[in-house]
Amino acid sequence: MTRDLDPRLVFAKTESGAAEVAARAHKLSISERRILILLDGRRRLADLPPFARPGELAPIVDRLESCGLIALAGIAEDVAPREDDLRRQKERAVQARLLTALDGAFEREVGAAGLILEARLRDCVNLEVFRRVLREAIDTVERMRGREAAERLLALVRPLYAELVAP
Repeated sequence: MTRDLDPRLVFAKTESGAAEVAARAHKLSISERRILILLDGRRRLADLPPFARPGELAPIVDRLESCGLIALAGIAEDVAPREDDLRRQKERAVQARLLTALDGAFEREVGAAGLILEARLRDCVNLEVFRRVLREAIDTVERMRGREAAERLLALVRPLYAELVAP
């Protein structure tokens, strides 16, 4: 079971973890390997969200820890969030709300092909990638079903994107 992790926690690779980076014995996913490499005994968990999908970090840390590849190295001081941290938090919140707003929308517009488009959106690691994939998905819907179908999807996302530029 995945637990809520304090964002101030700092993990470091164990000897087994360092060996795993070189040998790849545990058959880690790409995301798990990326996080293992980044856990250096200095980075807080709060520094890692740009390198994982939303909701993915805690299960990865749990798996790496249960495999003995990382160990808790300490707890960092509670540092005031930096401006870029706040921006990333806002972007992640908007991305999550966009996914909720679009849930089932592509399938309604283009049938089963929409499931693939929605899966691609769920796999996006940050808002920048999400925007590109969303643009491609809406273009695909426009090619398949016309401008009106694409406009219905745009109507779902425009208000949420407007929040990013609001103060």
